[in-house]
Amino acid sequence: MEKKPLIMSVKLTRKLALMMALLYAGQTLFAQDTTKATINKVGQTPFAQSLDSTKVKSEASNSSKVDTAKKLNTLIISLEFRPRTEFRHGYRTLMPYSDTGAAFFTGSRTRLNFAYSTKNFDLYTSLTDVYVWGQNDARSNSGPGNSYFQLFEMYAEPHFSNKFSVRFGRQRISYDNQRLFSENDWRQLGHSHDALKLIYNNKINFTNEFSTAFNQSKENVFSTKYMPLGFVNYKVLLVDYLNWKLSKNFVLTTINAADGYQSSDPAKYKTTYMRFTNGGRIEYNSYNWYLTMSGYYQYGKDSSGRKLDAYYIQPEIKYSGIKNLAIRLGFQYMSGQDATKVYDGNGKPYTTDNSFVPLYTTGHGFNGSLDWFGNFPADLGGAGLVNPYLFFWYTNNKLTVRFDNHLFYSQNNYVYQGSILKKFLAYENDWRVIYKVNSFITIDGGFSWALPTSAFGIIRKGDYKKTQYWSYVMFRFTPTIGKFTF
Repeated sequence: MEKKPLIMSVKLTRKLALMMALLYAGQTLFAQDTTKATINKVGQTPFAQSLDSTKVKSEASNSSKVDTAKKLNTLIISLEFRPRTEFRHGYRTLMPYSDTGAAFFTGSRTRLNFAYSTKNFDLYTSLTDVYVWGQNDARSNSGPGNSYFQLFEMYAEPHFSNKFSVRFGRQRISYDNQRLFSENDWRQLGHSHDALKLIYNNKINFTNEFSTAFNQSKENVFSTKYMPLGFVNYKVLLVDYLNWKLSKNFVLTTINAADGYQSSDPAKYKTTYMRFTNGGRIEYNSYNWYLTMSGYYQYGKDSSGRKLDAYYIQPEIKYSGIKNLAIRLGFQYMSGQDATKVYDGNGKPYTTDNSFVPLYTTGHGFNGSLDWFGNFPADLGGAGLVNPYLFFWYTNNKLTVRFDNHLFYSQNNYVYQGSILKKFLAYENDWRVIYKVNSFITIDGGFSWALPTSAFGIIRKGDYKKTQYWSYVMFRFTPTIGKFTF
């Protein structure tokens, strides 16, 4: 009789131990449930911290124990609001000879972005609304208006490994220094493509992307006739981009592109004129010095079917040995048409197109903020462009000040009333001040002025004697509305 209490106490101890183990396991499982709010070091829950866009961090830093081997589903919702007020007195083109006043307006861009990401799949959507203040009747949903609401980006990207993925849908195609392919962010609408992109990145020193697109204006029943309404666009696009870090100091970039335009002759709609652009850029970086050289050759047929033979080069040197200051010196050289060359070597009419076109980009970041050279080759009179430049960029914490200088020359001969015009076209000076208030507010302002010559006045059919200038103030708000992990 004396041993029974001992047996009962052993059983009771085992039950108690089992209950304690289950209670501990439950507590541990609850602690690992990332859907439960935990307080971080700054006294915010992960959800509250995700709403504070000045302190957006990885959710891993907010949770004590997260299974890093398993990637969680993440949804990030962000917003961009970018109003810009401009005063134009010679922007994009020379002031006319008539007595015309300056332009003054405020335009806005609003973007709502959704970025969904999981272990092997990404989905991204960007909605854009662009308008000028006062353009539409805010009291009515009917009536004329020219605001632009569009799906700027919408793509899916499955990842087949940690190095290879495929992105398809509407997306930006932006490569290297954006001389050939740019998202054109200065333009309120931007620039995106409906394309398929194969992406390989070894995460060390090598990236290769191949993009392709085939455009149609509607769901055709027969043929692949392409007739875009109100704009001109390629029918076919093929682009290969390669970036290879050869060593600590050298980086090699190559871009090889083929784009095709359907013949504008309705009877020849089956004909697509293919233009080919091949080249790249080499970069060298050592201590306070940076040197680069890029070059591209264009051949094939232009959009009108003429034989194409054109080229582009850009050498540049940058010195950043002075505290907070970077100095850039270089020039851009785009081949153009020689108006004096009427016949070829065989005495036949010379029909080859020698004008280089920098494909799908903008001149704003390359050929001056006045944007006098954005429509190639028409803005150059077909004569090409030589653009020496000297930039001074001062950066100190949140403040950036730019002082850019441009000289513009015709690369080839332009003939007016039987005489060859002088090649010097203009001098332009651009000032720009950028102040980053915090992680989601930026203030950007600038002032540009230029001194055109009579030759440029003839080419662009404007009054070169008038003072040409332009200024703007732009605010950029980019808050992260929420980051959700589930």
